[in-house]
Amino acid sequence: MKKLLTLCFVLCAVCLQAAGGKLQTVREAPQYLSTDGAAVEDTCPGNDIFKQFFCSAKEESGFKCFDVYRVEGDPIDAERYTLLAQTLTTENSSAEPACTFEGELTCDNFLKALNYNLSFSWFIDNFPSSSFPECGKTYSCTRVSCLRALPPSANTPVQAAKLTCVFKKNQIYFLGTEVSCQNKR
Repeated sequence: MKKLLTLCFVLCAVCLQAAGGKLQTVREAPQYLSTDGAAVEDTCPGNDIFKQFFCSAKEESGFKCFDVYRVEGDPIDAERYTLLAQTLTTENSSAEPACTFEGELTCDNFLKALNYNLSFSWFIDNFPSSSFPECGKTYSCTRVSCLRALPPSANTPVQAAKLTCVFKKNQIYFLGTEVSCQNKR
């Protein structure tokens, strides 16, 4: 009986010691960082910005780092699209479809007027995606254009300025969060 109690005591001590050695990964609320991997920095072991960090037996209780990881989906509005090309030309035509925004004819103003949504718009122009190497890889490029009427002249009574923009949709972004390793309870 004494041997059995001693064995139980030893087993319980080993179990408690092993349980105390396991760490859990505790994360703060994640924060949006960027769509640009070169603009983010992961301070956790391995500095891997493509996947989340999890505490292991290598870390001690109380270890802290800033974990950056990649997420697939729609980034924030202002970073949803990357401008690949902007052209402003003059055409002898009516201003249809008309640029519905105020101010300078720029792709940035155009995108803001479309509420950063190019998924369905009557401003979309078809074009071969092979025109841009970035589009051929992901097939996520959209070309939009609109026209703004110009004052008539003696030679051409109907003229319009045509703004054409090619955007690539960003489909990944990076989040970051403060991580700490703590003993499991």
